[in-house]
Amino acid sequence: MTTTQQQKIKKLVSKYNDILLNSMRLAVAEDFINLMLLNREDSEFELKNLMEDKNDFYNAILKEFMKQNSSSVLEDLKKMEDPTFGIKILKKRPLR
Repeated sequence: MTTTQQQKIKKLVSKYNDILLNSMRLAVAEDFINLMLLNREDSEFELKNLMEDKNDFYNAILKEFMKQNSSSVLEDLKKMEDPTFGIKILKKRPLR
């Protein structure tokens, strides 16, 4: 990928960030619901009451999902290299 292409992607992701975030929120929530319905042991979960306010429900799912996965995402970013410069994207900072 060229530097120009990377910059274009960065600009477009920034432009569409709100829509992408909402899409991710909906996708994670829908997958969560489907998994609960497929797993019989989770059928005791009271979906009916939670689904009354879908926005709060979806936000709660995404918030918890991000809380549980943000460290693994950051860990993956530490291992990735920027192909343009051949350097680590996130460097470890010394503890103060």
